[in-house]
Amino acid sequence: MQVSHVRLEVVTFIIFLCKLAAIVKRVVERMNAPKAQCFVVMDLRLLLISLPCLPVFAVAKMVEERIEVIEQIPPYQRSLSKVLPQQKVLDETRFSADSLATLLQQSPLVSLNGQGGLFQTINIRGFARWRIQMLVEGIPIYTERRAGTSVEFVPPSFVEQAHITQGAASTQLGSGAIGGGVDLSLAFAKQPAIKYRQGNLADYREVQLEGLTDNHNVSWMLNHRHANNSRDGDGGTISDGFEQHNILIRHRADSGHVRESFLLYSSANNIAKASADDVTKRSTIYPSNDHILAKLQLDWLNMRVYLHDSKLQTVVKRPTERVNMVVNDSLDMGVQLNEEFRHHDYLFNWRAGIDARTGVKASERETAHASDLTFEQLVLDAQQFEAYLATEFSNELRYGSLAGGVRMAQQRQRDTRSKHTSQDTNLSAFIGYIHHLNDHWQWAGYLSQAYRVPSLTERYFHGSTPRGTVMGATGLATEKSFNTETSLSFQGDALEMSIGVFQQNIDDYIERLRIAEDLLAYRNVSSAIVHGVNYQGQYEFDHIDLHWTLSFSGQWLDGENQQGMRIADISPAQHRIAISAYGKYGQGFIALTHRQSSEELAEGELPRDAVSILDAGYDYQVHDNLTLALHVTNLTNRLYATSRDDLAPFAKGRDIHLTMRMTF
Repeated sequence: MQVSHVRLEVVTFIIFLCKLAAIVKRVVERMNAPKAQCFVVMDLRLLLISLPCLPVFAVAKMVEERIEVIEQIPPYQRSLSKVLPQQKVLDETRFSADSLATLLQQSPLVSLNGQGGLFQTINIRGFARWRIQMLVEGIPIYTERRAGTSVEFVPPSFVEQAHITQGAASTQLGSGAIGGGVDLSLAFAKQPAIKYRQGNLADYREVQLEGLTDNHNVSWMLNHRHANNSRDGDGGTISDGFEQHNILIRHRADSGHVRESFLLYSSANNIAKASADDVTKRSTIYPSNDHILAKLQLDWLNMRVYLHDSKLQTVVKRPTERVNMVVNDSLDMGVQLNEEFRHHDYLFNWRAGIDARTGVKASERETAHASDLTFEQLVLDAQQFEAYLATEFSNELRYGSLAGGVRMAQQRQRDTRSKHTSQDTNLSAFIGYIHHLNDHWQWAGYLSQAYRVPSLTERYFHGSTPRGTVMGATGLATEKSFNTETSLSFQGDALEMSIGVFQQNIDDYIERLRIAEDLLAYRNVSSAIVHGVNYQGQYEFDHIDLHWTLSFSGQWLDGENQQGMRIADISPAQHRIAISAYGKYGQGFIALTHRQSSEELAEGELPRDAVSILDAGYDYQVHDNLTLALHVTNLTNRLYATSRDDLAPFAKGRDIHLTMRMTF
């Protein structure tokens, strides 16, 4: 009987995909015709009406009880979660076989930014690069790449959940979070297992082994990934191949002095940089990228100690001209204490810590076309120390909740070569209130401040990058930001949804400007305003012996400087709708993402046409210890650029991945 379930569910799911693909095809055709937006809305409505009527998994039995695992949020988000709608980032409709950015981009607040490949970065509500803070298990991840950190050394298979902090979030995350941040929670193996994944487009191969000790306190994961260059929707080559090896060892304990610890080692080689650059003029490759990340958490004041050692090698080739090789090296470490306590009706949380960036170096070696050494020099040798103290509170009132917090931090930067020292003292705060209008509706208001101290690269770097020679500026001022937002939420038995409106003002906005043909420099250019609307929702229902989940989300963004000119990193409006069906032996989903056209002009960016992308997936439990999964991305093989960046490549074409997971 189980085999017949497999066949019938797979066949009906394929029919499901074909019907939806036909709908999307009509959407795409109409988008290229006059009155496109109206037709898109009509077809989306047709999609919503048609989905429950499709005979998908007709013979499958519905799971009698669905267990929802509630991921524990980070301590710094506990007060904030009382007054802001929580963003669900990862679910069964999220899939990635390359970068974490691809995995995160389906959140209503996140879109892709910059260029593609393994180093693909993200944008949160119009903020990107050094203006958003990436973390792993609460550990801040720094980079000297202007594009920002993509946490590319963590494979998507190691990620259990992601937590987004939106808006000006320096109180929670520090200097790098003027536009928010993402904290990744790593997985803990629950039983011995082996996973194999094969993709057709880039001959993608992934093998993962998982295991744990007899007392279940220690788990380990080994992961190997390899991908050749892929192809876009027209069959053109995308330079995004890579090879990566990863090891994760985690320890958890309910008693004893050491409550939690982990060690993550990652080594990658031959990482191609996906770019629209003409390879006959310029190409970039990362021959090696090595990371060691470790954390130790003790029971005394929840003390957390971490270490992050990283080394990245970049080679920029300009055929017939020169080859530049830059090696970045750094050792970051820190310690934090935090504790919660209650005073009357108020719950308080305080944090104190020190973050240190030591040995932040970049060395450059240039050779001429004939392989003759032109020069070899140290282009960055600096260090950075930050000490901070933060406290937050929350209180459950009769008709709502109140939360707030404040952070004071002192940061010191020093350039070893010039002996220049810069010291900044900053204060940030937030306050929020949510009011329960009735049993189902809530209104919330939120104000927050943030700051961003210029990075070591912005102040002290002077050398070559893939876009040209860059000069730092020691006199850069700290960026300051003020965020205002309000939201309206509904919570029912089957339906939950929220919509939010925000505006964020930034002073002393730092930009990298081109001052000569091959020379760029950092400057405080002006003030800027970013504002937008974001929404999300989910509806659950039972139909034809299945449990269904319909989710929808999206955002509109706009941003300009004092002169009314468009600023960079403002992503086109994007909307997503996904439907998931859960049967006794399997589950499937299909998701439609529509990115609107963007005609505005901004420095380093290009206008983009509208595009609709269809993804689908199906998981089936063949046996108690064997699961098969099929994922198809860009099902209709659309040709589109990944972002507005003027060097952004085309996205991957239709890509099919088959995954087998066996437990022991």
